[in-house]
Amino acid sequence: MAALHPWRRFLGIEKQVDRVAKCNSRITRAGLANAVAVAGLGVDALEVLPTGCVAVFHLSFPDPWPKRKHAGRRVFQVAFLAEVRRVLAPNGVLKLMTDDKPYFEEMRQLTKEGWREMPWDDGSQRVETAFEITFRKRGVMPCRCALCPE
Repeated sequence: MAALHPWRRFLGIEKQVDRVAKCNSRITRAGLANAVAVAGLGVDALEVLPTGCVAVFHLSFPDPWPKRKHAGRRVFQVAFLAEVRRVLAPNGVLKLMTDDKPYFEEMRQLTKEGWREMPWDDGSQRVETAFEITFRKRGVMPCRCALCPE
């Protein structure tokens, strides 16, 4: 995405340190000065960002923690959503994508009030994520939606 949109800055936040290192290695090899990946998780990763600094926030394939007793570990919760709202710029967009339908429905429920759905495709070129490619090859179409705060 950074190569397709060199005038934009990209920040990737990932909980797994090895994925962060792999991403930063690819960024360096490609000579991209507009992207960086950092290790972080949930609300803690967002609290360091200034208010209104994000034009588009992508949450792609977060761990669904499908067992009921682990649901509290999910990244998409009320406090996380409040931080996303804070860091979004005016007219900012939150894009959600997951292969887990029950988690997707939970996300939709949490954004039912105070968020408005909009078209996912804004005309910008987009690169499929590795997870998206994997699931599509398995015949699983990811659930996705784009939202903006009301």
